[in-house]
Amino acid sequence: MSMKKTDITKNLAKKLDGRMKAAGVPGRFGQGAAGVVDKREQRRLDSAAGLVAFACKLPADLVKRLHERVLADEAGVNALVAQALEKGLAEAGTAPKTAPADAGPAPQKKAPADRGAAPIEPGAAKGAAPTKVPAAKRAAPKKTPG
Repeated sequence: MSMKKTDITKNLAKKLDGRMKAAGVPGRFGQGAAGVVDKREQRRLDSAAGLVAFACKLPADLVKRLHERVLADEAGVNALVAQALEKGLAEAGTAPKTAPADAGPAPQKKAPADRGAAPIEPGAAKGAAPTKVPAAKRAAPKKTPG
């Protein structure tokens, strides 16, 4: 006697369920979970070691080269960047402080655009920070018959 397709699916699901139960608990949930440090504890350990977070924006091609070197070196991104910065700063300390020839003029900062300024409350003092007027108090646009 042949089995129906639903019976075959049910049996496969039972087999899979049995394998999952027999597989054991992954390390991240079992004994290995105790070794994981939360963010607050990691921050405390980093500050005790004298490490400071420092974020910057780098060109994409430089980041690609950095990742390639990290994969080859296996020292980690933090160690590789620290070595590169120390080497670069040591060379910069002995070399005269001039701008690179290909750098061009420094970019000018643009003034921030005034996007959707909040309406100012009537009677507010000059120089005081503007406060938002609730929508209920704002004047509704006049409707024209037409």
